[in-house]
Amino acid sequence: MLSPTSGWIARRRYAILFYALLATIAVGPLLEALDIGRLAMEMLLTASLVAAVFPIGALHKRRTMLVIVALALLLRGLSAYLDSATISAVGAILWGAVALMAVFGAIRYSMSSARVDLEQLYAALSAYLLIGVCWGVVYVAVVKLYPGALLLGGQPLPRGLGMGDAIYFSFVTLATLGYGDFTPATPVMRGLSVFEAIIGQLYLAIMVARLVSLRVATVSSE
Repeated sequence: MLSPTSGWIARRRYAILFYALLATIAVGPLLEALDIGRLAMEMLLTASLVAAVFPIGALHKRRTMLVIVALALLLRGLSAYLDSATISAVGAILWGAVALMAVFGAIRYSMSSARVDLEQLYAALSAYLLIGVCWGVVYVAVVKLYPGALLLGGQPLPRGLGMGDAIYFSFVTLATLGYGDFTPATPVMRGLSVFEAIIGQLYLAIMVARLVSLRVATVSSE
């Protein structure tokens, strides 16, 4: 039997995930400018990934995902310590796999009922934010493997790609804003960017619009 605190968390698991992701996106890049910025960003990413795993219903699946999360975070730490692009890429793949399962779970939950409540809206919005953060992690790994994959003002990145810039580029791409300061310069990076832009547009056009309309219908019938 769940305690009152555990029950409250379980009922608001996607709201918690949404605000954890929002903090990572909004606060993380600002903290990255400080001396402890990289550590703070990693802590925010860790919190977001753990929050993404928590809504997975089955306990054994959740435990498996937490083990993968721990392994992904270990590889991220090792890649920074050893400056290894290969380890960073493997860590990004694991991070992306966990995030993809969390996105699938959030979408399935948000579509599970004809009557939409706030928690289902939070699930749909969390899936969108999680896609953007996940792609940012992947972009960092790609730039480590291929330093010329992303250009800034037409020039190679002088100090590599930090998570703050990666998340910025990811959401600019996801929302198809197209500021033009960062430019994908290799087929792999261009393919990832185009794929993310397509997902972003389809998601907003289909998923969020449907859920909002259902929510309006639910409120109108009450």
